[in-house]
Amino acid sequence: MKRFIIPVLGCAVLASCTDKAPEYTVLSGKVSNYDFEKIILVGDGFEKEIMLNADKSFIDTLMLAHDGGYTLARTDIYLQKGKDLNVDMDFKNPQENKFSGSLAPENNYLLSKVKLSQEVLGKDKTDFYKLEEADFIAKVNEYSTKQKELLNKTNFNVKGFKALEEKTIAYEADFLLNRYENYHSYFAQKEGFKVSENFPKLNTTDLDNAEDFRFSRTYRSLVNELFQKNNDNAYNEQFGQEYDKEKYLGVILTNFKKIKSDNVRNAIAKRFLEHYISPESPLTEKVYQELIANVTDETLKGKFTESYNKVKALAKGNPSPTFNFENHKGGKTALADLKGKLVYIDVWATWCGPCLQEIPHLKEVEKKYHGKNIEFVSISVDDKRDYDKWKNFVTERELVGTQLFADNAWETPFVKDYVITGIPHFILLDTQGNIISADAPRPSDPKLIELLTENGI
Repeated sequence: MKRFIIPVLGCAVLASCTDKAPEYTVLSGKVSNYDFEKIILVGDGFEKEIMLNADKSFIDTLMLAHDGGYTLARTDIYLQKGKDLNVDMDFKNPQENKFSGSLAPENNYLLSKVKLSQEVLGKDKTDFYKLEEADFIAKVNEYSTKQKELLNKTNFNVKGFKALEEKTIAYEADFLLNRYENYHSYFAQKEGFKVSENFPKLNTTDLDNAEDFRFSRTYRSLVNELFQKNNDNAYNEQFGQEYDKEKYLGVILTNFKKIKSDNVRNAIAKRFLEHYISPESPLTEKVYQELIANVTDETLKGKFTESYNKVKALAKGNPSPTFNFENHKGGKTALADLKGKLVYIDVWATWCGPCLQEIPHLKEVEKKYHGKNIEFVSISVDDKRDYDKWKNFVTERELVGTQLFADNAWETPFVKDYVITGIPHFILLDTQGNIISADAPRPSDPKLIELLTENGI
């Protein structure tokens, strides 16, 4: 028997000796001009919160799924498995950042690109997009030329980094060119502006490159914008200009399922399809099943499933998730305190433009139903640091109704339980705190008055 056991043990020992040890990336540094207790590191299919020490320093050992481009707070960085990077970061003045460690050459190069962009294109891109077509094209060409000069004079530690950057420079030119027509129309106030027939055509045709998607945030942004444009063009060709949500979803799903790279397909799912999992949407079931069938990231699938289950719990007649928030007038107000009245809830923030546009309409609706059996509740999801701004805003704008401040902004359980991914968001509850509509019409929508009338107000 021993003659059979010994070779097996030998193989086991050999296997353990030849197994490759995990490659960890050590990310450390210190952040100045920053008020928060943590920073967020984001990459393709990756997101992690890193806690800061009292002096705003940090260190974290990362198990990265891939090498590539990441964003730390507002700073683009490059990380590689098994390498280290130290960042001396100035949040308000990122051009003053300093890098050290084995990945310093790559990251100092990325910082130089930021400075070059500000030098050639300007810190505020408004004037850049106001340029007339010929001047704009010349400026893009100048920028690309200087980027290539910077790339060619820089020595890197990471093999293959330069080749990927050469492709990124081309993507950045296409990214700028792709935006010109819409941005020039807006900033130059030329409604309906169209570029000439001589305007450069985009060189980017491959929107399904897994490696480039991991490496370049510009490529990721360009893929998103061109995916959107391709959907719009395909829809218009098939159905014309009149918008139909279900038909448009069909176009998105067709193009989505053509994507072969798992990481690109996962990112597109999150960007373009996740929001269809929403209260009262007849498309929720279809979208959820497509996501589960086509997404490969198990964490992402788990998030979709969590949202799906929450949405199912928001059906008409079900009890509403509850709240107990600080009232602008003092003390706290809970949903239970409002029992006996219909409750119309506005989830908003002081920084949200569309929210502010609804305020005059909300005041009109409140005035129309003053003294009736309905309570108008506005819940701010402003960050805690903007608490004073919220207090002053409510006072200065003379906002009426019950004005509440959510205790943890977007992470507040009430907000998450309603699967709120965009604001303003409106909710209507009955006198017992049950859901009438988890996605109610806005005050500017005449359908709101119809809904209130249907419910006896």
